[in-house]
Amino acid sequence: MRFLLIGSILLLASACTPFGPTKPDLPAEQLLAQREAQLKQIDEWSFRGRTLIQQGKEGWNAGVNWQQNAADFHIQLTGPFSQGGVELSGNAQQVELRTSEGDHYVADTPEQLLEQVLGWRLPVSALRDWVKGLPYADEPVQLKEINDNGQLVLLQQAGWEVSFIRYVPFAGQTIPDKIFIKRDDLSMRLVISRWQ
Repeated sequence: MRFLLIGSILLLASACTPFGPTKPDLPAEQLLAQREAQLKQIDEWSFRGRTLIQQGKEGWNAGVNWQQNAADFHIQLTGPFSQGGVELSGNAQQVELRTSEGDHYVADTPEQLLEQVLGWRLPVSALRDWVKGLPYADEPVQLKEINDNGQLVLLQQAGWEVSFIRYVPFAGQTIPDKIFIKRDDLSMRLVISRWQ
């Protein structure tokens, strides 16, 4: 009889517990400010993933390995089955691009270099912030949409539209692992498989 009484109490207590995620206690804008403050402190990180870049009717599928150490970065793009590819590395002063064929190019910004060598004007400088789910620090924001958890869902900045599709836990916060970026006839899909 005693076990029946305890079981009934536990059943009633669990019936009062809400199912699914509960709404956060703080307003979304305040949660966003907290997220931004914490994520801006992380200046050493890396990720692996895949990207699909489309320009007009042409498309390129590549593996991505990005390492960031404060202002210094190293990005490796590899073709299917790790064939071919390019390596982009540099800092605020100079950027270098090396191809798998041994060609070497130098420019002031990664955007200039990728456009000059590959014909892509990708927002690499802004991506350093966008991949962490943050607005790009050096440009004004035209439009910003956030969810109840203070996570960016949609961002319009520097002529680009950035959609943050999914977030995963990282370093005590959440960080995107699926991002779609587009501008005019150029689009980029980035799916991150591992953050570190």
